[in-house]
Amino acid sequence: MSDPSFPVDADVAGIGPRMLQLRVQQGLTQTELAGDRFTRAYVSSIEGGKRTPSAAAATHFATQLGTDLEDLCFGYPPGRRRTLLAEAAEARVALSDGDTERASAFYEALCAEAEQHKDRTMRALGRYGLGLVARHGGDPGAGAALFEEADSLLHDRPLVERLPTLMGRVWALFAGGSIDDALTVVEDHLREAVRTSQPTAEFALLAACGLPHVERGDLRRAGAVADAALKQAPQVNAPDVLALGYYHINRVLVAQGRYDEAEQTIVRATALYEHLRLRTEVGMCRFAHGFLTARRGRLAEAEDQLREARDILSATGAVQRRINTTAELAEVVRKLGRSTEAADLVAECRDVASGRQDPEQEAELDRIEARIAADRGDTAAAEALFRSAIDRYLLVGATLEAIGTCRLLGDQLLRTGRTEEAAAIYRRGLAALEGV
Repeated sequence: MSDPSFPVDADVAGIGPRMLQLRVQQGLTQTELAGDRFTRAYVSSIEGGKRTPSAAAATHFATQLGTDLEDLCFGYPPGRRRTLLAEAAEARVALSDGDTERASAFYEALCAEAEQHKDRTMRALGRYGLGLVARHGGDPGAGAALFEEADSLLHDRPLVERLPTLMGRVWALFAGGSIDDALTVVEDHLREAVRTSQPTAEFALLAACGLPHVERGDLRRAGAVADAALKQAPQVNAPDVLALGYYHINRVLVAQGRYDEAEQTIVRATALYEHLRLRTEVGMCRFAHGFLTARRGRLAEAEDQLREARDILSATGAVQRRINTTAELAEVVRKLGRSTEAADLVAECRDVASGRQDPEQEAELDRIEARIAADRGDTAAAEALFRSAIDRYLLVGATLEAIGTCRLLGDQLLRTGRTEEAAAIYRRGLAALEGV
């Protein structure tokens, strides 16, 4: 067993006074605290501030005093830091279940307590938790600031310790329409993970690379990083990292038409999230499963899966994810010939999304509404909405979606005899593809 080390930012100079305070409170003598490993004189010199203990010695004294090394270093009451970590895990579960008030209150209190004890790690955990609250509510702007702050507090830690805050930053960029910036953050840290041989971080970052490449229309690179991530997966022991990684990989495999493999990854992600008791994340996986099933042409089954996902995400108050799920449900319902119901679902999405900034989500709603209008024979409305969707997709760098929408609009223009305009739209799609 390796020797223990002091936590980052530990107040080593304050260990002696804390030992003295706890020893007196518990009625122990210096000899009893020393035990059979150290002398009374050594304990006296530490309590008097004349010597600083090694991490191994401080761990021994902490155990004798019924506390942890971390508590002794930061001045928490015995067992308090361990309790805070356990409560943080429960706050994460509560948030995923929709209890944002409880989670937010805990994370705010954690930040304050960590600040009081000058505990940078716990303060980062608190800011990260508040970022999760912002993400749950569909607020990428607030989430970005909180995840950035948490990540900066951990800037000198190994990548594996920073993964949660890094993934939070990537989500905020992606949700805010900065797909290229999200990819840059992931790829920069991926190089570091490879260089420093951190397999868990490498898996997570490889998996996170895939969807931005899909959005930019580069399916070959997306598939390559997804396959590389799958090869790394057996080396990863963290269930939360595996679950998110499999969720990301699923999206790539669906885009490539590798439906059987996609099914396997989303089943794995669902099982892991169920084990972690993260209900919103299970809802995300139900959505991804419905998305996959729709691509396989099993529309009735997809509708059932998407309705289940929508029910979960509505119940937990996961705003942005609920909108994504409802939008996909609207498209499935449209394909099943129920245009009025599909239009109602799109209207629901726009109502829930009111005042929120997600350009790609808005583009998706424009495209679905355009197809509903086309089904009804309202070609003018369809054209305007298709053009709006194309502009929005290109604005955020969602090249693949822009190309697909150009094809839909071009086909509509051809059907109405507007050949030259159709050719211009097709050329716009080709130009976007050439820019990848």
